[in-house]
Amino acid sequence: MSLQHLFTRIVAAASMVMALPLLAQEAKEKKPTAAQQAMMEAWQKAATPGSNHKLLAGLTGQWTFATKMWMEPGAPPEMSTGSAVYTPLMDGRFIQGEYTGTFGGMAFQGLGLTGYDNVARHFTATWADNMGTAIMLMTGTYDPTSKTFTYKGDMDDMMKPGTKVKVRQTVKILSDDSHVMEWYESRGGKEIKTMEITYTRQK
Repeated sequence: MSLQHLFTRIVAAASMVMALPLLAQEAKEKKPTAAQQAMMEAWQKAATPGSNHKLLAGLTGQWTFATKMWMEPGAPPEMSTGSAVYTPLMDGRFIQGEYTGTFGGMAFQGLGLTGYDNVARHFTATWADNMGTAIMLMTGTYDPTSKTFTYKGDMDDMMKPGTKVKVRQTVKILSDDSHVMEWYESRGGKEIKTMEITYTRQK
């Protein structure tokens, strides 16, 4: 064996020894630990849309709505109309509702975001409009027997800053082309219905 040949083999062997830690690291990275695998599976389960997201998907589309609002118990309701567009977001994980209409003779705009939280196991809904500066947050459930969503949350009392009013909202699915929202507020220890909105799908 020539000296040049021997030198070449020594260099090749040294290169192999130096490369072994890198190869071992790559192999380790390709094969996650049990904890890493469990975390990945949990994340995939949390991020994957399911049957509850399909329920919300049934609301997507364009709608017209008619509103009844009771400013005082027993008083005739104020009537108004408008339109809404429900758009799916992020591959069906959420739906966004954009609302336009009138209220008290003024132009009305509203924006809502609704989803189902796979980890917390409840529906979540937010609401904001041009009649205030608050963002409301509610959580809810769905009853398949009555085909009704029920959301609960707290609303700031504009007449008593710093205090909250408990609110409840129901959304009853009458058909693929119609649903009714009812809004209730807890006042003086009693729950009072203050608003009803009937939605009809545009075709």
